[in-house]
Amino acid sequence: MRAEIKNKNKNCEYNSDYVGRDKITNNVMLWDSERDFVVTHNAKIKSVSYFIGRETELQELRQRIEEKRKSVLVSGMGGIGKTQICRKLFEEYLSRHASGDKETFQHIGYIEYSGTMDSSLEKCLKYMQQDHPERNREAAWKELEHLASDGKLLLFVDNVDKTVWDDEGLQRLSYIPGVVVLTSRQESLGDEFENYRIGFLSLGQCKEIYWQICSKGNCKETKSEEVRDLEFMIEELTGRHTITIELLAHLAYTKHWSVKKLREELQQKGFCLEFRKNGELVNIQKSYEVLYDFSKLTKAERNILEAFSVFPYIPLSAETCDQWLLADAGVKEEDDVLAGLQQKGWLQFEADQEGYALHPVFAQFIYEKCKPRVEDHCGLMEACQECIKVPPNGSVIKCRSYIPFAESIAEKFEMGESTATFMKVLAFTLRDIGEYKKAEELYKRILRIMEQLWGEENLYTAICYDNFAGVYDSQDEYGKAKELYEKSLRIIKQLWGEENANTAVAYMKLVGIYREQGEYGKAKELCEKNLRIAERSLGEENPYTVMCYLNLAMLYEEQDENKKAKELYRKSIRIMEQLFGEVNRYNAISYHNLAGIYKKQGKYGKAKELYEKSLRIVKQLFGEENINTAAVYHSFAGLYEKQDEYAKAKELYEKSLRITKQLLGEEHPRTARCYHELARTYIFLVEQDKFKKAITYMLKAYSILSTRFGIDYRETQSVRDDLKLLYSVWKPDINFDQWIEVLKDSDLFSE
Repeated sequence: MRAEIKNKNKNCEYNSDYVGRDKITNNVMLWDSERDFVVTHNAKIKSVSYFIGRETELQELRQRIEEKRKSVLVSGMGGIGKTQICRKLFEEYLSRHASGDKETFQHIGYIEYSGTMDSSLEKCLKYMQQDHPERNREAAWKELEHLASDGKLLLFVDNVDKTVWDDEGLQRLSYIPGVVVLTSRQESLGDEFENYRIGFLSLGQCKEIYWQICSKGNCKETKSEEVRDLEFMIEELTGRHTITIELLAHLAYTKHWSVKKLREELQQKGFCLEFRKNGELVNIQKSYEVLYDFSKLTKAERNILEAFSVFPYIPLSAETCDQWLLADAGVKEEDDVLAGLQQKGWLQFEADQEGYALHPVFAQFIYEKCKPRVEDHCGLMEACQECIKVPPNGSVIKCRSYIPFAESIAEKFEMGESTATFMKVLAFTLRDIGEYKKAEELYKRILRIMEQLWGEENLYTAICYDNFAGVYDSQDEYGKAKELYEKSLRIIKQLWGEENANTAVAYMKLVGIYREQGEYGKAKELCEKNLRIAERSLGEENPYTVMCYLNLAMLYEEQDENKKAKELYRKSIRIMEQLFGEVNRYNAISYHNLAGIYKKQGKYGKAKELYEKSLRIVKQLFGEENINTAAVYHSFAGLYEKQDEYAKAKELYEKSLRITKQLLGEEHPRTARCYHELARTYIFLVEQDKFKKAITYMLKAYSILSTRFGIDYRETQSVRDDLKLLYSVWKPDINFDQWIEVLKDSDLFSE
């Protein structure tokens, strides 16, 4: 019988079908401990440094927020400050929470609306990814509805361009109990959201913005005779349109123009934002084309702005901008093109993040006008591609910060051969950092491109099948992986025949699948066939042939044919020492696996000697901070655990955990395995505080694995079984699932 779990949403009023919270049984929600205060991916939302005025609007919106009302900021057009007001409020509540205000709101989020509310939520919200992409939408909504269940969610949704009649997701959003603040150019989104109309800044505030920007350059404070010129420009030529005033100030700063000179230039060019009868501004793009004539920009400047138009609205560090954009545009760092574009008002420079960004108003304007082509930005794609590659030391920390830019590039450039190559690198990195669902979707796109360009019977398509299979292989979805590996093998055999090294490599992937599924007979048959091909085509003394020996040895080891396994490991060591000396990665693997056999046989002294050799080699090859080093520490710790030396085991497991977390992140499956093994060690350390630590780490492992793979995944079940053992020792007065819920909500998990 399924355990009863307290429903935390049950006291909330819903006007739509109720969505429950039962994560343990439905597997659709995050653990409470996994949720940060900021529940969306972008936590670096900031308003511009020269934010002026809006005290009345901010105060009135604060009051609405405190009263739990749902509001939409309406202005009829972009560029007058709706986004900056939301960003200012987001910063404010973020700061309040950091200062100790934990009661007003328990969670906050900032969503950039794109397409529909469903797609925007899927893209921006942190939620448990599902085993099928089509289930992600409902999982995201369930997560949002739980976050809002106690009314302590504050959600900002920027730039909504549909109404509740056009987007059912907005209707659903209106039902949740939390506080929602939206921005839109629409007259009204519907009765579900209360309009709050944003007007233009006052003349005095517009003048203040102008001087804050312009006074950094050679513009002097306005003389009395120039006051009328500035006021005329603000009132008559820009209609107090905030972002246009900012642009004019940057223009004056760059050109060293006085106010009078700027007015003359604008009138000579015929610059004037057009008005409707009700006073709202329209036709901004036409006016900007007069003011910012692309023909007056250099080719390099146009190239750089095109690149920014495909980026997300996130500051990109100045150093990275130099690496990605200057060579692509054919200029050097000393040419100061980026600084020039910022001074002219095109680019924003975020001083606290030391990075450049392009305002979405301009990004849309430039993207629609220029329709950036892949052919003009090969340098950008190559540079970005290098940044998202996982480096030899295995660290993915730096790669992660570039992923949003790479994803946006892949989305906005037309699909073609160059884009496919770029996407393959991105997909491989996403797979490496554990973002399997995103990698899966990219590989599907890549396959469509490959099949359109080259057909199915092509090497590139075969490679894509192979890489795609690796995504399923990593998730233990061996049936799907096998199907794709077999497709790849069939194509490679047609291209090169049976007796070829490439065919042998393809066979090797299937060997791994059969081994993981426990079909050792099939795996052994394929492995021996593969080895014969390698020995005939490459010879015995070849690294690939050695890889075949290692794979066959692992098969023997798994079937307890340890004598045969040892012989092959020793043979591999002999060959690789002749080829490359003792220090090579194949020998590190052989020593490591031999140590494992001796460990199982209880020959702990010999096992320790071999682990030490393996550890010495991987440190020489990769250094301390490497995932291979972490793996050896992990296995070595298991040896001490076998000998009941739990303090030594704990030390090595902690080293493995520290390196793995640093390189792969907290949410990676390998990190979960480190937590699991470390927890088991803490259990045997007996002391009460260590026992609590064991539960803490076990819960972390369970959380990561259930989030990534679901509750039925074999490793998730293994951790769950260990938790049940802890439960039997702890002997609480509640059932197991209720005990898990209590632990998640306690401060134990946050230790």
